[in-house]
Amino acid sequence: MVSEHASPLAVLGGVDAGGQNVFVAALSRELGRRGHDVVVFTRRDDADLPRRVGLCPGVEVEHLDAGPAVALPKDELFQHMPEFAHGLGRSWRSWRPEVVHAHFWMSGHASLIAAAPLGLPVVQTFHALGAVKRRYQGGMDTSPPQRLEIEREIAHQAERVLPTCSDEVFELMRLGADNERLTVVPCGVDLDLFSPHGPAEERRGGMQRLLYVGRLVQRKGVGNVISALPRLPGVELVVAGGPDRSRLREDPEARRLIELAEEHGVAERVQMRGRVERERLPALIRSADAMISAPWYEPFGIVPLEAMACGVPVIATAVGGMIDSVVDGRTGVHVPPRDPERLAEATSALLRDPERRRAYGLAGAKRVRRLYGWQRVGAQVLDVYEQVAAARRGRRAASAQRGGSAGHLAALGEAIRVLECERGKVDAWGEWLAERLLAGARLLAAGNGGSAAEAQHLTAELVGRFEGERRPLSAIPLHGDSSSLTAIANDYGGEQVFARQVEAHGRPGDVLVAFSTSGRSENVLRAIEVANSLDLTTWAMTGPGPNPLAEASDEAMICEAPSAATVQEMHLVAVHLLCGAVDRCAERIARESGGAPRRSPLLPPRRIELGDRRGAYA
Repeated sequence: MVSEHASPLAVLGGVDAGGQNVFVAALSRELGRRGHDVVVFTRRDDADLPRRVGLCPGVEVEHLDAGPAVALPKDELFQHMPEFAHGLGRSWRSWRPEVVHAHFWMSGHASLIAAAPLGLPVVQTFHALGAVKRRYQGGMDTSPPQRLEIEREIAHQAERVLPTCSDEVFELMRLGADNERLTVVPCGVDLDLFSPHGPAEERRGGMQRLLYVGRLVQRKGVGNVISALPRLPGVELVVAGGPDRSRLREDPEARRLIELAEEHGVAERVQMRGRVERERLPALIRSADAMISAPWYEPFGIVPLEAMACGVPVIATAVGGMIDSVVDGRTGVHVPPRDPERLAEATSALLRDPERRRAYGLAGAKRVRRLYGWQRVGAQVLDVYEQVAAARRGRRAASAQRGGSAGHLAALGEAIRVLECERGKVDAWGEWLAERLLAGARLLAAGNGGSAAEAQHLTAELVGRFEGERRPLSAIPLHGDSSSLTAIANDYGGEQVFARQVEAHGRPGDVLVAFSTSGRSENVLRAIEVANSLDLTTWAMTGPGPNPLAEASDEAMICEAPSAATVQEMHLVAVHLLCGAVDRCAERIARESGGAPRRSPLLPPRRIELGDRRGAYA
């Protein structure tokens, strides 16, 4: 599970802590209960958090570094997703999952980057779509401008997308998603916690009670409910959500709602409860005559389901997932969004009719038990995982079993599709390499057998030319000097043939590119160890992971292919892509400097900055 901003350990009720946190936590627990191993990867927002924390049997939460270890608004996290993706890739090379399930668009973006070189299938749940948010919030939408295009890419690249409701299906199809890869899986409800049976919170006599539970953000429509309250005499509104009650005055939206209630003369009938512990929610819900959920838009909405599970009727705006979950005239009432007058009319009619409320409550509890328990939702998700994993295994097996040229070409086509997702990394490598080599650094390349040919191909293109004219760049294949190679092997052993040359030729700021189809060649591993000790930047091009060479290098491009021949062919394609990126960067530098770039003094070694460079393709 990947949930970059919504940790299953987070306290609910904050601006960015709500339904997604509940979904990820509950789904993970259900999978763990069924005997599966689950790790939830989320961003570290506190320096004191341990790397891994147990959530329940079979489920752990792993905190990854991505930007400063402090709480940040989720719309400010996109710039840190390259670092988050890097952390995912490093973890998955040592703990390889069978399926990656990404939650929210930034998690999907980072997951696809990390999963592509490992050949891991990605399943995506968006929880909210940028196009819908922008449509309803307009200028108030603070999402990064890249969001819509990235969501379109995720919809095309993920193995399967799991919309939570039928409305989201139509939105995804507008993005160009293939209907065959869409499977509706709704949010679920903890039926052990939320049920009609149990205590109800005491309330003051003579007043009917409306209840809102959720985050305090303007689009949730609490202001519209307060604006409707003057038309509902004898009715109180309880608002549960946001920070602790003692800190409500510090929250901008809470202050706005309090001031709005005072303006409408209903302040004495509006209770701002602040954050309510989840274990206390059922009793609070059972105390209400109706749950009210009036957002301008809502991707799904778990709270209406929790109210229905408690036997409480729901008044909901006819948007998003609530069109599916709340059945108008049977389990609740639909109203148009942002219309206090219509909201007041529908609410007044329902509150005046106790028999209708009772019938809606009974029907709602029955509907939730039948369709929305986490056992049912978990089974639906597992079915998707099994289909996706089986399809991936089937494609690999088919490629491996098909004989002759047909099988070879099938494996090559599958590997090309994986490499397609690595273009961003190749471009980032090329830009970094061009800047280093034009500044006077040197590239060293090493490999054995066919990998030696790929390494020498790379150095030849850099010293010579690839696409256009440019200054020759310093690049040395460490297997090219047969006299040195045999002398070192004779005196120091074959495992030292590259390492000793790295020690001789390498300088801080240089780059070593190591090629190995297995990722386990001892002489290449020794070279990486020496290069790291000398402050060289180390890159690896390997076959299937996880493998020791990828782990030992600063960055790795891993080719998941069934044969060494296909891996080497992909390395050749990657070499050409890398050289093309180098040429484009060199041309840009020459253009900006008004001519051919001159050699400049070497910059201090910056191994850490490779992670920064990845931001160029985020």
